[in-house]
Amino acid sequence: MPLSAAGLLWAAVLGLVALWPQHPTGARQLRWRNAAGQPLASAPSRCGDVIRFPLFVEQDRIWLPCPAAPDLPTGTFALLQPRRGEARLLEPLPEHLALERVEGLLPGPGGRVGLVYRAGTRASAAGGAREALVAAVMDAEGWRELPERLPGGAGSRLLGLGWAGYRLEVAIAPARGEDTRAEAADAVLVRVGDKDLPRTLTREEMCLDRTDCVVRAAWNAGFARGWRFLVEDGGTLREVEESGAGEAAGQSLQLLAGLDLRVAGRMRPPNLPATHQLEPDGSILPAQPPPSGPRPLPSPLVMGDTRLETLSRFVLEPGEGLLHEWRGQRWNTVSGADGLLRVGEGTGALAAVARLESPCTHLASGFLVPSRRGLTLLSPEGCHVGLTASGQRADPLNLLEHLEYAHVPHALPALLFVVLGLPALLIPTSVASRPRARDHRLLVRALLASCYLLGALPLLSWLWPLLS
Repeated sequence: MPLSAAGLLWAAVLGLVALWPQHPTGARQLRWRNAAGQPLASAPSRCGDVIRFPLFVEQDRIWLPCPAAPDLPTGTFALLQPRRGEARLLEPLPEHLALERVEGLLPGPGGRVGLVYRAGTRASAAGGAREALVAAVMDAEGWRELPERLPGGAGSRLLGLGWAGYRLEVAIAPARGEDTRAEAADAVLVRVGDKDLPRTLTREEMCLDRTDCVVRAAWNAGFARGWRFLVEDGGTLREVEESGAGEAAGQSLQLLAGLDLRVAGRMRPPNLPATHQLEPDGSILPAQPPPSGPRPLPSPLVMGDTRLETLSRFVLEPGEGLLHEWRGQRWNTVSGADGLLRVGEGTGALAAVARLESPCTHLASGFLVPSRRGLTLLSPEGCHVGLTASGQRADPLNLLEHLEYAHVPHALPALLFVVLGLPALLIPTSVASRPRARDHRLLVRALLASCYLLGALPLLSWLWPLLS
């Protein structure tokens, strides 16, 4: 076989090996960019902070809050898109409205996401730092409605969020001055980006002739029904219409501590499973209890068919790894030990699907979220692994990608030389007219092949530990 043909065959074989997916390989990593599209070395330090995060998933888009930190002084939100291999920050928040924690989150039409967060504001030297509620609307393109401060003082409470077409409406219980309870029954409706609202619904409208009642929650039941309010009155919870007319039968006040208010866009504190949940029609139904034994962890949210659903996570005690569930249907158990990520369907045996390599060593404690092609195991810093619905690896790295993510200097050029160096040296001598003598050409090719081997063999001995 001519040496040039042998070189081509060598390149074809090694190229096939380099591009063929290897099992198991490391996780993939998202490329981080700022709002201007410029690349970032890594994710901001507090993106997806597990203490205060809500993680919201909509199809193949995952939203993470990035609270204020030294590398991101005012905080912002990040959009993670594993299918595109990219994570992008939205424009930083205004300096006087720095993100502290998210309190409300509600998806809307056209991919919009409405949110309310608690901000740390800078007041005058006499007043010191204060807090405020801030509302905004974002989508995949950025801010649809820029963050704006809601009425009321530092003690204002979020009652709920709702949508009026493409406009986000927010109901709050304002606090003015030191007496925060004096006006606790007032509810202010604010339409974000519309100066014609706010509108105040007073104690007299919602409490009628009762003198001791407090509004606890508000939600938009649709165009026909308008806003509804959950009012505490005399030890019971009542539903009151926006007009103040009509009321539902009272519910025990004891339900309030364990009440899931996702219908109002309200976030529950981490590690506090709900005992009951409020439905759009105002009924309060028992929530599905968590499984006995496992300890619950902070749970992300996902857009279901008509409402927000919880992607529950539990620590198996005793047992290995984290258990992931959605709508009470068990998905997979994920575990990381001995440098390997293992996944099992339900309570079945765990099989290795990826290697846990820096900076993705904590991927096993990430979030299993649905995607169009199956499942994605994702960590806040952008490490991710694609899985089938049964927990098999769907996106293994080939050798070229493996070296790219390994971030070893000169490893990728070295592999390209090993794969393509021989044909790159031999093909020019095959088409060149000199030297004309056949014996001379064979000698030249033999010398070039020897030079290739002298360079490739040391590179192979260096690359082999990286590829194995």
